[in-house]
Amino acid sequence: MTRNQWSMLTPSMIFHNGCVHTVDPHDTIVEALAISNNRIIATGMNEEILAMAADHTKRIDLGGRSLIPGILDTHAHAVEVGLFLKNLFCNGIPSIKDLVDAVAEKVAVLPKGAWLQGGCWIETQFSENRMPTRWDLDPVSPEHPVVIERIFSTCVANSCALHLAGINKNTPDPAGGTIERNPKTGEPTGILHRSAKALVRNIMPTGTDTGSLAGSSVAEIRALAQTAMQAFVSYGITGTLEAGVGPDMCRAYHDMHKSGDLLVRTSLMPNWYGFTITQNMDQMDRLIGEMGFYTGFGDEWLRLSGLKMAIDGGLTSKTALKSWAYLGGDPPGQVPLRLDLDRLDDWVKSAHDAGWSVGIHVMGDIAIEKAVNAMYQAHTANPADRRHQVIHAYYPSADSLAKMKEAKLVAAVQPAFIYGEADGYPNLLPEDKQESFLPLRTYLDAGVIVASSSDTPSAHFNPFWGLYAAVTRRGMQGHQLGTREAITVTEMLRTMTINGAYMTEDDHFKGSLEPGKVADLVMLDRNLNKIPDESLKDITVEKTMIDGRFVYEK
Repeated sequence: MTRNQWSMLTPSMIFHNGCVHTVDPHDTIVEALAISNNRIIATGMNEEILAMAADHTKRIDLGGRSLIPGILDTHAHAVEVGLFLKNLFCNGIPSIKDLVDAVAEKVAVLPKGAWLQGGCWIETQFSENRMPTRWDLDPVSPEHPVVIERIFSTCVANSCALHLAGINKNTPDPAGGTIERNPKTGEPTGILHRSAKALVRNIMPTGTDTGSLAGSSVAEIRALAQTAMQAFVSYGITGTLEAGVGPDMCRAYHDMHKSGDLLVRTSLMPNWYGFTITQNMDQMDRLIGEMGFYTGFGDEWLRLSGLKMAIDGGLTSKTALKSWAYLGGDPPGQVPLRLDLDRLDDWVKSAHDAGWSVGIHVMGDIAIEKAVNAMYQAHTANPADRRHQVIHAYYPSADSLAKMKEAKLVAAVQPAFIYGEADGYPNLLPEDKQESFLPLRTYLDAGVIVASSSDTPSAHFNPFWGLYAAVTRRGMQGHQLGTREAITVTEMLRTMTINGAYMTEDDHFKGSLEPGKVADLVMLDRNLNKIPDESLKDITVEKTMIDGRFVYEK
């Protein structure tokens, strides 16, 4: 239907007297919007939209507040978020003392000997500016094994958990991992890096009641996803991409969709080469050849997205594949790679030719170049419409930027990492690398499509923390990564909505407030155009609508 044809319908609901950010190609802002059942039918000024109303039309006065498209968190791990929400979600806890208090509160209601697993912390969020250790956790958990996951590649375990895992001062570091130790006594501090985490994970009971996804049933996975989605909609998130799914997770989402319990529109990104530490390579090899489906299969609620791959590790864990040195020097040895770089080009081309988009986790500039070159070569040989994603993409080169623009590769970035990590960067990164970290201005000026997300639980899923960080370049304790790479609220809003829909090949039905698109929208508690930048992080959601139905109201 044309715009005029949509406007001929009678609205079931009208939002008026507000600041409606349509996020159309011109970023038009209007006063009012009309929907009919689950579709947007018109946008415009108050008088013309209110004139469409019938007796049964419900009218909602925005009171000058902003109405925006539903926010799309297009790189997340909702099931894992649900697990931490069920047990102990640590992001935003301001100090180690508060973390210890939270552990004490949780173990107080657990049976003696029961495990507690939490996650989503980083040392820069704590006022003490250090990692928690076993000695912090032990006083409140002497009879409960406790494991709390850092945002990437590290966890802290208390003495009870270390004892059950057989970890002591004489335990050697496993291949590819490190048991952090007190430099004077040699005693483990409880901090376990990379493969050393498996020493504890391997002896944990399975099932979500213990805080573990290992061995979880499809029903348990489904319940965790639903827990996360209930939290997501309270922050205006109407669509998400579940990154790195396997068969059980796919079945859990399918079951939710089939029963009508899928609260948030979801794209599924199957786990492919490099995503997990251990993989069945035969299974990876067969995925695209035997499956028959490819990116875009599904409907407006549940769809297949690209394939998830990974090359390097993390920046703060010092496992990024890069050409420059950290402050104080790099760790000894080579950066552990997560896949065979000699096969990367062939893998990407095989996926591209089979109809799949590919998303590759890359942190350092060398890793970015490897991923971009593989995607660019596949595009050059077969210029089909694929929306490959360069995930995280902290430090692109000029050559990578040019190739990303030409091949329409998407920079799938997480500005919330600035909010969560920037305060620790003066001790980690040279000044020029702080200023050029996650260069949003450079990407946009180079004509690269940018889609922002949270990668939760590696960061909090609050999208307004990411909005604040993109505009101000400040961490939660105030450190600023310069202003050169800052972008505007309007630019960031596009990355949170329509650009994410483009990335997942959903922009024909969602991502903006235009006639014919689904009525996924968010009413904020204030006007985005009339608040200082410092207040962006404090935005809250009044109402969230998905498919013409309110799924959250404050």
